[in-house]
Formats: sequence, structure tokens, C-alpha cells
Amino acid sequence: MDGSGACAGIRSQLGVYLTGAIAPADRAAVVRHLVTCVDCRAELAGLAALPALLRRPPARAAAQAPAPDGTGFDGTAEDGAAGRERGEAQLGRLLSTMARRRRRHRWLLAAAALVLAAVAGTGWGLRLAEPQAPATQTAGTVLETLNVGGVTVLTDAEGYTLYWFGPDTATKSACQGSCARNWQPVTGPAAWGPGVAGIIGAIARPGGSLQATYNGHPLYTTTADTGPGQTKGNGVWSHGGEWHEVTVPGRGG
Repeated sequence: MDGSGACAGIRSQLGVYLTGAIAPADRAAVVRHLVTCVDCRAELAGLAALPALLRRPPARAAAQAPAPDGTGFDGTAEDGAAGRERGEAQLGRLLSTMARRRRRHRWLLAAAALVLAAVAGTGWGLRLAEPQAPATQTAGTVLETLNVGGVTVLTDAEGYTLYWFGPDTATKSACQGSCARNWQPVTGPAAWGPGVAGIIGAIARPGGSLQATYNGHPLYTTTADTGPGQTKGNGVWSHGGEWHEVTVPGRGG
């Protein structure tokens, strides 16, 4: 193989060589180089596979490139012009064979992709046709009740009192940032514990998480309560509004 400088010079002429627009002297130099350089032959094969170049008439496959000493495949000597022409013809057949193999490989890959897509589509169709099992509710928080000082309050499953915030609406929480660190939103969706009644729901917070609601009030716990059964946040004015414990009808545990 020639040096990298020679390869760079030859590769810059491969395009015009393939189109036939190359000067005769340059064509002879390209052919002589291609006979001895595997890398440049591979580069030429890649260019020959381009759609615009594949419109050229196909050639039959050749077993190998012509010998570098100017002899034919049968070992007989040829003159310079005849040797170059024969070398070009043999090289063209070799490149055409390589291009056809690449096209066949791409076709097989495309066919495999179509089969996989059809199988995947069939699988989805069967999945959609199957009877769907009843959906199970995935609850972020189980709501329960607890009697604290003669009042039935709403709590989470651990017994911590839940609160609502005066500035909130049924669809939006007014407690963000540092407020939400002190008054932590109750994760939604929520599910009822035994014997609890009311309307539960959920709203989306700015970050995309869900916050549980009860009777139209977004729910919170407070860091002021250090244990179950406490109501230290009730009646507190904090972060621009008043906080209230959530009371529910019925008898708490």
C-alpha cells in the first residue's frame, strides 16, 4: 500500500474516476494505486454503493483484482493500455459484486425490521383484545380518622393529623417553596381507610406530583407535629394564611 499522502491524493479523485470524467493520465494513476491498496479499494466500493452511482450498468463478479505486474489472470503479459483497460474492467466487476452484496445485506436488515414490527403489532393487538382485569387503586396515602381532644380529625396511616390551608382553592395549592417544607403536601391519590366518609381527590402540583384532597381541600402534614395524635398546626398563621386541622363526621378511633 502507498503512503498516506498518496492515498489522500487518490481518494480525492475517486469520485471523478467513477463518473468517467477523469483525465486518462489520472485514471491510469488511480488504477495502479487501487491494485495495491486495499483501503482505497474499500473506499471506492463505498462510493460505488451510492444510489446515484448504482444506476450504472451492472457488471459480472470478478474473483480478484488484476496482478500488480501488468499480467492478466492467466499470467500472460499485456501491453500498458490493454493491461490498464483490463484492470479497470476487473476492478469494476469486483466493486459491482461488493455493492450488490451490500444492497442484499441492507435488504435483509429491512425485511427483518418489517417482520419484527409485524410481530410487535400482533402482540399489541392481542394484548388489546384480551379482557382487561379490574383496575386496582394505587394509593399514595391511606386516610384514617383519630379522636383528638374529643374532635374526630383526619390522619394519615401513621396517625399524623392532616391540615388544610386557607388561601388554597379546590384545584390549586398556595403553599410552595419553604411553605411546602414546613407544611408537607400529602401524596395523592388517596384511599379511604375503614369507616371514613367524604370526597377524596387529587390535584397536580407545579412539579407534576399529585397532592391528595379531601372535600375540596388540598391536604398537608406539619413538621410541628412530632408524633401521631398531635394538632400543633391547628389555628396557626403561617406563610400568608391560617392552617386548620381537617375534621370529619363520625367517630374517630
